[in-house]
Amino acid sequence: MIHVLCLNPAIDKLYEIDSFTAGEDYPGQRPAAQAGGKGVNVARVLSQLGAQAHLYAFMGEDSEAMFRREMAGRCGCTFVTVPGACRTTINIIDRENRRETVITEAGPQVTQEDVAALLGALRSGLRAGDIVCCSGSVIAGAPEDIYAQVSRLCEAAGARCALDCNAQTLPPSLRGARYALGKPNERELAALLSCGRTQDARQIAAMARRLMPPYESLLVSMGAAGGVLAWEKGALHAHVPDMPVVSTVGSGDASLAGALWAMAQGYSPEETLRLAMACGTANAMNGDVGSVRMEDVRAAQERIYIEEIA
Repeated sequence: MIHVLCLNPAIDKLYEIDSFTAGEDYPGQRPAAQAGGKGVNVARVLSQLGAQAHLYAFMGEDSEAMFRREMAGRCGCTFVTVPGACRTTINIIDRENRRETVITEAGPQVTQEDVAALLGALRSGLRAGDIVCCSGSVIAGAPEDIYAQVSRLCEAAGARCALDCNAQTLPPSLRGARYALGKPNERELAALLSCGRTQDARQIAAMARRLMPPYESLLVSMGAAGGVLAWEKGALHAHVPDMPVVSTVGSGDASLAGALWAMAQGYSPEETLRLAMACGTANAMNGDVGSVRMEDVRAAQERIYIEEIA
């Protein structure tokens, strides 16, 4: 079983506006809207890959029906309901200039009782050999080290834990924790280490090793430059094909889902990186956030070149 935490789910709204310019008026827009948040995206893609997954989330009561409809038939859900609505994330896609603008609202507030309820549900569902994915920002009211707490819970249960969160959430998430896998992008990795940004795969692998432990391995996404999978004694660089891109929003989440599925299946590092990058590429080809078509995944897998770099 793969358990996915989404502490701060969102309603994703996508606007397609070519030549988008700040300060201009864009009347009559009809955005596409769907249930989102990094963990929701991961759980959705896992279900599309055929994985058995369970989603845990703090859920604004005004938004719960939408999320239950979206995830029905995909995976099990445990929602700790809180007052209000989930936050909205606005994505403006400008295909003409190949730019994406993201505006993220704040979510609702949770209590200590809410946090205890969610962690208790996760603890009850965990079994040795399971995988837990901690994905996304930490909702207001939750302890800043909640992901580190989840990591220790996994270690006690004989489960593995993966982490994908923003640079602000990372430092408290790493204290006293242990993760089988982390998934920063190259910008987040550079920010965490106070380094200059780079797309040199060997430099990224060296930077990733500076975070081991508490990570056992890191999957670092690099956009069109592909991705790096690094562990203590090795590293691989995936070169991704040039394929038609609709939107890259959610591609990192799709890549993480692919890596988690590969981890659950006991894939080799090369197979893991290939599937992860294929899922990210397939998401970019799809108009939906955090979603893949298996025919796109297979097509991308056939064209991804894996290079051993260390």
